[in-house]
Amino acid sequence: MPGREAKHEWMILIHLLPSKPTNLRVSVWRKLQKLGAISIKNSVYILPFNEKTHEDFQWLKQEIESSGGEATVLRAGAVEGATDEEIINAFRKGRDEEYARVTADFDGLTGTIREQKRGGHLSAGRLARYEAELDKLHAELERVVSTDFFDAGGRAAAMKAYEQCQKALRASQSHGKATAKTCAARSDALDISQYQGRRWVTRRNLHIDRLASAWLIKQFIDKRPRFHFVGEGEAVEGGIPFDMFGTEFTHRGENCTFETLIKRFGFDDNRALVEIAEIVHDIDLKDNKFNRLEVAGVNTTVLGLSELLKDDRKLLQQCSVIFDGLYALLSAESAKSKGKGDGYKKLGRKRGSGKRKKRS
Repeated sequence: MPGREAKHEWMILIHLLPSKPTNLRVSVWRKLQKLGAISIKNSVYILPFNEKTHEDFQWLKQEIESSGGEATVLRAGAVEGATDEEIINAFRKGRDEEYARVTADFDGLTGTIREQKRGGHLSAGRLARYEAELDKLHAELERVVSTDFFDAGGRAAAMKAYEQCQKALRASQSHGKATAKTCAARSDALDISQYQGRRWVTRRNLHIDRLASAWLIKQFIDKRPRFHFVGEGEAVEGGIPFDMFGTEFTHRGENCTFETLIKRFGFDDNRALVEIAEIVHDIDLKDNKFNRLEVAGVNTTVLGLSELLKDDRKLLQQCSVIFDGLYALLSAESAKSKGKGDGYKKLGRKRGSGKRKKRS
């Protein structure tokens, strides 16, 4: 009849999780968040019905049951204790909160890019990092949009923030290309654009230098790298070897491979990366050149993961989180030090002398 509102159907997931494994509850909660589900009662989650949401809940049900839990998936035309309007408003509120977070992240990145451009600090490495951050934020925005079942009001502001951030980055890239040409003439830094979607080859049984170098490649050099781990005498056609004898990206003089990559790609103006390089150097070369206090902890953690994970790809994935954390911490510390007018002091470096002894 005219004027009657469309009737909604819902998918309902009810689950009971075992006490072990202890991380199952967090894992299930995160997956429900990614699906865009909302909680209407304790351990009761809901999605609007369609083929995809039905399949999503069935897969999650199977995962819960395979881990020793119990789960039931129902399709219903109404939900006890809540009207369709209340449920829809709850979905919109949830998406608006996510849109607000991603909008703030876009705005923060836009502000950083513009500030760095004004200060003349936009190196090729920083531009590559900001482009990677923009890609991650855009992927998160697309995820939120895909679960915005009822057109939440925050979508427009988030899309506008993305467009402004993209515009700021493009303008800075044009500026950065001119700056990069000047820097290249002075420092002979390699052009990152020539190293996209490449095959990167290194020796099997990864340890600190190869792990850190692979992380650097993925986060700052090649947005779509393909890593190959080979045995003695093996090669990959068209591959770029690193940390392998006689190649361009390997130990040079007193530098480990990670340090070589930083210098060849012009990242030596990135304070946090330089500090990570000092940690990697001290662990890899064992010469205590920088006396970094983080060495023991990072080395023990990497050795422990190496013992636990015998698969190089899994090891790289897990260790990348360590380097992500180090980079975030050291970047924050560097920014804090600059704000206090003390750009030399560094986290983990013994304080007091103010000078580093020169090596003979």
